[in-house]
Amino acid sequence: MKFLRGHLCLLTLLAPCLLILTSCQSSRVAYADQVVVGTFNIEWLGDGLEDMKPRTDEDCRRIADVIDRSGADVLGVQEIENLASLKRVLTFLPDHDGFVTELDIKQNVGVIFRKGLEVKLLGTYTPLTLDIPRMRAGLVVSCRKGAFDWIMMIVHLKSTSRADSTDELRDESRRIRSKQAAILRSWADSVVKTTQENDVMIVGDLNDFTGRRENATLTPLLGSREMTFLTGTLKSCRNPNWYVIDHVLASRSAMNRLVVGSERVDDMRSYLDDRQAARVSDHCPVTVRFSTLEPDND
Repeated sequence: MKFLRGHLCLLTLLAPCLLILTSCQSSRVAYADQVVVGTFNIEWLGDGLEDMKPRTDEDCRRIADVIDRSGADVLGVQEIENLASLKRVLTFLPDHDGFVTELDIKQNVGVIFRKGLEVKLLGTYTPLTLDIPRMRAGLVVSCRKGAFDWIMMIVHLKSTSRADSTDELRDESRRIRSKQAAILRSWADSVVKTTQENDVMIVGDLNDFTGRRENATLTPLLGSREMTFLTGTLKSCRNPNWYVIDHVLASRSAMNRLVVGSERVDDMRSYLDDRQAARVSDHCPVTVRFSTLEPDND
């Protein structure tokens, strides 16, 4: 895999063989010839100091258990305050490691991955901030498992929240998110066109669903000839009438390795009670599987 040139602002940061793995915390299926890629917004994961959502060690252990149960090999994560915050969860995932963008904001993005996979930090992608205070940059990593390598950006796009108390503020949030979607499309196209890497993914909380008809904000990405949403038909774990806003997108080349029908929401509410689930997050992990068997094509 060739290092990206000119696109990153570096930080001063199918299943022919199934192995059933068990632990004291959970039981999961590991796919020896596949890689599980996903995204998980952990909702204000703080470092224990003046946190927006205070959590105990038991809460962090439960978050780790949810991540382990998801089976994800490489998991983009959102709303991470800093590396110390991420380590509160990694303490309970001894077979995992991770990176985070430590910008001077409370909600950064990061990645958690299984040790043994080749995951390298390439840098932050600051164009997503649009030079707006407290906006979240992307995190770009290169990944490899078996014969499959790819470039991936983890993102958390602008939300339309309760703080947007007027029509003007709501319109502005949607405008920003749509512009971010266009930037992501340009980034993915640029990676494919100007580097030797054709396998590209975007994962994260995009704060919108793909089927929205009114005030749609993901239209630039939906119109991409290069990138495909793999999770647009999934339903939210919070409400069966909602579609997910957490997504995995893959380039045309990466789509050749897609395990069809593998996209899923890992519904932690199926094994946690309401109080426990609320202490973990208001989102659930979303994952997709790809084959790692075929020879590298780039």
